[in-house]
Amino acid sequence: MNISTSERAAQNGASHNGHSAPNGAPHSNGHGNGAPAHKAAEPTPPPALMQFADAFSVAMADAEAAHEARTSGNPRGPVTGFRLLDTELGGAFAPGVHSINGDPGAGKTAFALQVAATCQFPALFVSCEMSPAELLRRHAARVTSTFLGRFKSGELAPDKVRELYQQAINAAPLLGLLDATKYPAKPGHIQECAQVLLSRHAARSVLIVVDSLHSWAEAFAGDAGEYEALNTALASLRTIAHNLGAPVLYVTERNRESMKSGAGGQSSGAGSRKIEYGAETVISLNRANGEEDGDGETPIILKLAKNRHGAVGKEIRLKFNGALQRFRDASATDSGPWRR
Repeated sequence: MNISTSERAAQNGASHNGHSAPNGAPHSNGHGNGAPAHKAAEPTPPPALMQFADAFSVAMADAEAAHEARTSGNPRGPVTGFRLLDTELGGAFAPGVHSINGDPGAGKTAFALQVAATCQFPALFVSCEMSPAELLRRHAARVTSTFLGRFKSGELAPDKVRELYQQAINAAPLLGLLDATKYPAKPGHIQECAQVLLSRHAARSVLIVVDSLHSWAEAFAGDAGEYEALNTALASLRTIAHNLGAPVLYVTERNRESMKSGAGGQSSGAGSRKIEYGAETVISLNRANGEEDGDGETPIILKLAKNRHGAVGKEIRLKFNGALQRFRDASATDSGPWRR
């Protein structure tokens, strides 16, 4: 993602288009520690002694924002685009970290990319496994209803491909990409780019997606083991979410036990229990007991294994078309694996 000189300068001491970070948290200048470059970070103050009355104004502001969003139909933060899921999440992704895991072939990256491109707010997709060109192909397949394989087979004339790509680009004007497949995307740089998107689009929130957490953590592991590297990466993402007052969604690998059972759940992330226990929500994508249908769609059960903002264990029926890299709501479907 390219940042202009003026945009970079505008981020010095600025965030949320002039709004301060939650609880007065410092904002990163791109050096990764959230402190100004010209002086060392100040000692962290101890927690303040409070009573409920001290939290009243913040709670009321949140209630007013929630009511305004509900009555106006304008979400107050990034959404998934799936009505039932957004309702269970409290109307939008809450600030903080969110985890998504799934069966092999359940479409974790496709789901994350679709959400990032359609969340109605600026989004920053940090890709540690796929190149921006591959992400564009997959995004174009979904937006233009063109089978993904046709972009690679050579059967489409270059002029037609150009037309389809331009259509796809126009459909995601708020989406930014960070290519972390060759070089690591440092936490400070991720936060800086997210702040640029906030300023560029005059938005009040931004969604950050990391695909995947394990690949991103591995880039900084050095001599550290997987457990330590993952915990360090998770701490960095929580800091970014706190500083920006924004949601961070990360894709995770499943542990061996979860892979065997195929059940997913709150403790399915591989490497560290903090993957789930520090998250606002844990989303599991599970292939239902059904094969690909005549439309090329596979039934998927999305389960909210953890949800601090709604019901836990809620299952939502989706269908995933791998050729088109597209998820759709199938909650009204009463056939196939969901026949009752």
